[in-house]
Amino acid sequence: MSGQNVRSFSVHRGSVLDGEFTLRVKPEMFQEASDQSFFGKPKSDRKFNIRIKQHDILLFDALAEQEGVSRSVLINRLLHDFLRDELMSVQDDDARALLAVAADEQANYDYLAQSWVLDAIGSDFHHILRNILEFNDRNEQQPSDHPGAPENQFNSEAFIGLSNKLKGIKK
Repeated sequence: MSGQNVRSFSVHRGSVLDGEFTLRVKPEMFQEASDQSFFGKPKSDRKFNIRIKQHDILLFDALAEQEGVSRSVLINRLLHDFLRDELMSVQDDDARALLAVAADEQANYDYLAQSWVLDAIGSDFHHILRNILEFNDRNEQQPSDHPGAPENQFNSEAFIGLSNKLKGIKK
């Protein structure tokens, strides 16, 4: 297999998926899959034009060169990190998860994309995964049923407010 079809990369995000990986692409497999609807819908990213000051572009270029990536990759990475930080600043877990689910429902993800929900509940996901792998138990607590209680009795006020706002903007 030629070297152009092999890529090695590292993952260091503080998760169970950290490590060194090698990706081997077999072009002959893509020919077979191209005739089928194997990959589902194609990824469609919306593109936006923004105005950036020249001195900021120079800094983007310098940082991108230092990291060995293109300017657009650096800008997308910074934007994603900023959005993740903003999402994680929502204190109530249910409201944070609701925002992530609403964003994910509007997205047209490909099979390699990481959803916002994973970012929103990442630490809880890793905790549950560790419990399953180590103890075969999610250690999940279910709220007891209360007859006559409102549907959202366990949700925060932020969740209820966001839920009501999101109902108005659903497609």
